[in-house]
Amino acid sequence: MERGIGWNARSSPALEWNLRRTRVLLDLLGGPDRRMKVVLVAGTNGKGSTAALLASILSASGVRAGLYTKPHLQSYRERLRVDGEAVTENAFADLVEAIRPQVTALRRLVPAAGDPTTFELTTALALEHFASSGCTVAVVEVGLGGRRDATNATDPHVSVITPISHDHMRELGARLDSIAREKAGIVRPGRVAVLAPQRRSADATLRAACARAGAERREVRPLGAGIAERFGLELRGAHQRQNAALAIAAARALAEHGVTLRDDAIGRGLTRVRWPGRFEIVPGAPTIVLDGAHNDGAALALAAALHHEFPRRGVRLVVGMMRDKDAAAFARAVAPLTRSVYATMPEGPRAMASDALASRYGVRARSIPVLADALRIARGEAGPRDVICVTGSLALVGRARSLLDLPVPERLWDT
Repeated sequence: MERGIGWNARSSPALEWNLRRTRVLLDLLGGPDRRMKVVLVAGTNGKGSTAALLASILSASGVRAGLYTKPHLQSYRERLRVDGEAVTENAFADLVEAIRPQVTALRRLVPAAGDPTTFELTTALALEHFASSGCTVAVVEVGLGGRRDATNATDPHVSVITPISHDHMRELGARLDSIAREKAGIVRPGRVAVLAPQRRSADATLRAACARAGAERREVRPLGAGIAERFGLELRGAHQRQNAALAIAAARALAEHGVTLRDDAIGRGLTRVRWPGRFEIVPGAPTIVLDGAHNDGAALALAAALHHEFPRRGVRLVVGMMRDKDAAAFARAVAPLTRSVYATMPEGPRAMASDALASRYGVRARSIPVLADALRIARGEAGPRDVICVTGSLALVGRARSLLDLPVPERLWDT
């Protein structure tokens, strides 16, 4: 748990095994990924939103699409979806039982690899679920990095890289160019790489990587406000216009591989998506916004969205972060908007202490370690025009959803 959910002490720690174990496991399952078109979505911010929007556009075009995202908010099953619907408990249990013989075979055939990690297993489970459910396309969100991520054991027909900022610096490095180099590992020779505009150093790295790989680089700028309105984009925040543009471009690149794309499905696909925990406005009073921003880039996008959606309204920030995040950079982005700060803690041993987090915000912050207490106090102190924003960690947001009696998001859109 100190290294994060999914690490396995019985796995070989050598990073190259992340790919090799996953590839062997997929081959033992009969190569489910090879029976579908695969889209990999890497980057720092907006990966999940982009992947969900793409899957919805495909589904609206009549294409059966699998969607693999992480992390989950309230149920692990949220990570595996077909046409927007989370895998059922019984189906997930069946998948786990079905993969046990392949895990045993992996240990026997490649003993040096050790056991697969939870993330590697779930990647294999997702692709097996999608293939057995008759999916034509698998939309797969990359985990940490890209080059040595388990998802990169697949052979993507389209690679998407969302905006890159500072995150997972212990594993990926502190410089944007080094982070971008890892993300660029998902591009493939002769295939399309759909890229968001990047900061200068990351942009130069991605350009060079596409040139070396012989990938066709397509930079996609955000949808204009008028175009987004015409399409009916429902997800809030200007940053979602960038995610929507990437999703549309990826769908068009897939069409070059024979995947159906109906022009009239684009608007429908963008309109119907619900993406909980990402600038999610909870019904009722006081106004509560749930947003899983946890790095500098996402914090800036959150601040811009709050300013746009709730101008001249006071923001009460309920924030909790993991120790490996840059809490100071996060605070610099959101503090100017906040009236008061309730520093709290996500669950788990990797959580940053609430008093240490409170120190980043100065006198306006209080340390309230238990999220339920922080929410109760913030709601009690909120005025009629105040906005309570719960942020800093998707794990924190998921717990807040449960405390607010919001149901597990079984479906991301209605058919």
